[in-house]
Amino acid sequence: MNSILNWIGTLDWGNVADWVSGIGSVIAIFFVYRQIKQQTDQHNEEKGHDFQIALSNRSINKEIVPVGNIMCGETEIFFFGTNSGMMPSSFKYIDIYTSESFEILKSNHKKSAIDHKFYDDPEGLDLEFEYSSGDKKNRFERILPGDISEEIVIPSKAVTQITNGKSKNLYVVYMDVLGVIYGKSFDLN
Repeated sequence: MNSILNWIGTLDWGNVADWVSGIGSVIAIFFVYRQIKQQTDQHNEEKGHDFQIALSNRSINKEIVPVGNIMCGETEIFFFGTNSGMMPSSFKYIDIYTSESFEILKSNHKKSAIDHKFYDDPEGLDLEFEYSSGDKKNRFERILPGDISEEIVIPSKAVTQITNGKSKNLYVVYMDVLGVIYGKSFDLN
């Protein structure tokens, strides 16, 4: 034990100025790192994507002759995503959910982002849909700033049949590539 204390006593610990200079350097590096992180967060907040869902309904036009259309009493729900932010990003239409299922879905994805665990998501209404291009494959779509995604159309009748006519508060749900959930509420009544 004495040999260890003798060895420690022979070490040159420097003077007070060296210690103050070293501690000051570490503190300066910490504050520079903190400022860079704050500026990065502010930049991402101001210049990131701003995804919103536009949703409405309209009467369905049926073609009766090559030159004429007739409005029938049926309606369809149409929606698309908009990016009013400054950065492009990719988004995917997930499904239509009841308000209860939407809250569970949102909560699961928030928890998963924090603890990186997998949670069983509730089922959506699993409605058949069609993109405006005629494609039916559910895929991520890159949306540039100031641009919109492809329009998706679902017959209103299909939604009321699945919900058994009991119109609940429903949500159109999209997800970005990081798993963040976006929803827009609507009611068929």
